[in-house]
Amino acid sequence: MNNLNVKMQGKNQFIDDIWAHLKAFKLKLNLFAGQLAKNDLSHFSRLNSIPSVNEEKLKNYEDGFKKLHFEFERRFQDFSAIQTELDIFTMPFNVNCEAVRSDLQLELIELQYSNHLKQSFLNMPKLEFYKSLSKVSFPNISLPENQCYVCFILYM
Repeated sequence: MNNLNVKMQGKNQFIDDIWAHLKAFKLKLNLFAGQLAKNDLSHFSRLNSIPSVNEEKLKNYEDGFKKLHFEFERRFQDFSAIQTELDIFTMPFNVNCEAVRSDLQLELIELQYSNHLKQSFLNMPKLEFYKSLSKVSFPNISLPENQCYVCFILYM
């Protein structure tokens, strides 16, 4: 949890970066719970150093990881609800156009099939890329000049 806390602090973090840290943490919780269920202590060096670990204690730890995972799922369910919008921002060239809102579909297709824009996306910071898009060609995907990223997701 301390590592997650540190990763989520600091300047210039986008919401998709924070969401990636949270998803990775949730996957680690599932991994740990599954490994404890199999009596695999490879990620638990202190437990692994104990000659014989009480099975009941391992079950309690496993349950603790499951409960923590459930709480993370519950508390951050809003991120899951905007996953497609986050994907448009983080990887617009991989998003299925049929899965996005209809007012974004045609613009997204134009974006995905432009080699010039693909190259620009790879070479520019995300925020600058979206600000650089033509407001005429991409009125729904482009980012207004003074808009922050969180506002961008709400704007979409």
